[in-house]
Amino acid sequence: MAQWRPLPGTTRPELRLLIEELRHLKQTSGLSLAGLAARTTYSKSAWHRYLNGDNLPPRDAVDAFGALGGAEHHAHLLELWDRATRTPALPAPPPRPPEAAPAPPAPPRPRRTHHRTLAVAAALALVGSAAWAAVPHLREATPAAPAPPACQGASCQGDDPARTSCRTDARTQSALKTASYAVKLRFSPSCDTIWSEVRNSSTGARTESPMLVAPDPRQAEACAEVNHKMLCTGDVPPG
Repeated sequence: MAQWRPLPGTTRPELRLLIEELRHLKQTSGLSLAGLAARTTYSKSAWHRYLNGDNLPPRDAVDAFGALGGAEHHAHLLELWDRATRTPALPAPPPRPPEAAPAPPAPPRPRRTHHRTLAVAAALALVGSAAWAAVPHLREATPAAPAPPACQGASCQGDDPARTSCRTDARTQSALKTASYAVKLRFSPSCDTIWSEVRNSSTGARTESPMLVAPDPRQAEACAEVNHKMLCTGDVPPG
């Protein structure tokens, strides 16, 4: 079990609760940092920082991790994240002298919108990262619509590759084949994105993960869970 650093005494209670819940979920799930990275597409080093309290994890990371712990735990983690990121109320300023003009009210702080994805969280750390798709929940790829919309880089994050023009110049960066399945890491140079593709060798059924931003696909891999075993394109297939 990893020994996490004690959180500083200055850590806000809401953030402390979130980090302690994430540590508890990692311990009870039995996942290593590598396994956690494969299932959430956030790198091992990123999760090490989040669980040590060095950085606040993005909502998408908490969302992807929480989904592994069941619906009730999932909702609780997202609620803790919302509390941890809520700006504390500031004390009211003292009244101004009568001759001083009142200051205009501060503009409301916009809330960050979040894009939920089906199989992969919408972020990617390039070192040791992976695009992941779960074989037990195969979904037929949606046929490409006429004149699909164009995107590039961050604007493609979390999108279905079948609904964009990124498939046009996509190439297979790495692949792994077994007797039943073929796992591929697909890369689009024009969109700077990667995604995983899993194909059933018997039926030809294919599923693809949402796209992730990755200008350098050489530092990424595609993984799929086959018969409760994780297979990645950088691995050697079983004999």
